[in-house]
Amino acid sequence: MEMPFTSVDEITALAAACFPLARIAATGIEEDVLELIPWEPAQDAKALAARLHRGEVFDNGVLAMLHDLIGVLDAEITEGTCVQTFFDHSPENVSNDMNWQQGRLTPDADRLSGALAVLLELYAALAAVYDILQAEKALTGLRTAA
Repeated sequence: MEMPFTSVDEITALAAACFPLARIAATGIEEDVLELIPWEPAQDAKALAARLHRGEVFDNGVLAMLHDLIGVLDAEITEGTCVQTFFDHSPENVSNDMNWQQGRLTPDADRLSGALAVLLELYAALAAVYDILQAEKALTGLRTAA
């Protein structure tokens, strides 16, 4: 297994990268999410955006709030997605398939999917930092016990 990090500097850089990602995510929440999701999740998203703007990226509960918002956006995007079926019965169609399907997003779902991409990137970076810190803590405990 190839380790994604080879030095403490890379881990620090990943943690530092979470801060600009958080600012971008907060802006995405404010510009593309709040008006497009139901009221209650919007209030939670608004609180998350405020925390991200204040730089509370690694504070307790932020990762869980991100997880919840990602679930809400996923559901809203799924609801705003339809599948169109296209048919081609022309003699020029030499394939075995006479029809195909393509997913289409509503404009609102498209806006939410852009915000979702940034939120997923932030979530992945934060989760990686948390995992590294948890692994370091476990190793410290093992070294102390040995």
